Amino acid sequence: MASSRDRGFSLLELMIVVLIFGLVIGFSLPTFLRFSSTLQLQSAAENISGQLRLAREKAIATGVVQPVTFEYGYLGESDYRTTPATGVGGSWRLPKGITYAAEAEIDSTYMFQKDGRCDRSGLIIVQNGRGHRDTVSVQLSGIVFNH
Repeated sequence: MASSRDRGFSLLELMIVVLIFGLVIGFSLPTFLRFSSTLQLQSAAENISGQLRLAREKAIATGVVQPVTFEYGYLGESDYRTTPATGVGGSWRLPKGITYAAEAEIDSTYMFQKDGRCDRSGLIIVQNGRGHRDTVSVQLSGIVFNH
């Protein structure tokens, strides 16, 4: 028959297990945060590309010019927006910690014509706090893609 002393774990054993869990979490947290920041950057670029493509498709479908304006902190509410002559527009913010790169063409408008072409070409560059960047390219043909 086992004595009451043989059952369970001692306080020292539990403290060692908690210490090991703490070390594992402590070493993995910075890696997780870097991974999360990279995913937010990619997501921001994908969202910008999606809104540009949608504006192009709406211009073709409706025959109405569709502008997409990039202006950091517009009215303190958005970072890019659509303002079509007819229909409903929208505005979006960049995720927390994501900004436009200094050399990006901010305070600019891309006008998608009814044939799908864009009035100008350019790059929209977003970056995270660690300096990693993602680029959205708009061609005169209206084609939009990520780099």
